[in-house]
Amino acid sequence: MRDRMHYNPKTNILEIDFSHLAIERAQQIEEMKSSLVEIVGPMDQKVYALVNYEGFQVEDELKERYGQVIREMYRKYFKGTVRYSSSALARVTIKTTSPDNGIEGNTFPNRKKALEAIARMQGKKKIEEDM
Repeated sequence: MRDRMHYNPKTNILEIDFSHLAIERAQQIEEMKSSLVEIVGPMDQKVYALVNYEGFQVEDELKERYGQVIREMYRKYFKGTVRYSSSALARVTIKTTSPDNGIEGNTFPNRKKALEAIARMQGKKKIEEDM
């Protein structure tokens, strides 16, 4: 799970690639949590998350635990989260479930649009991308 997460200190963005990931075991959620804590836990500031949800799936019986971990990580470590997927169904699912999770449903059709949204959150016209 750790290899799906990359932090760029220049932009203060943690890029998370959950593309084509299927969460089928509770252990995967705990690995995700451990990886996030390992990366952003030692930092003295909150970061922005850019998450690729292309083809992402969570087994029904794990959705509640996944949501709990996401809420906990969001509140503790993130200034904002932006998600993207070319799948309209995935974007609608994220938008409709995110308010239930207590986090914003910022979801876009591609990475470029998602980065533009983070730039707006940061009060910039665009992100000078080294990512």
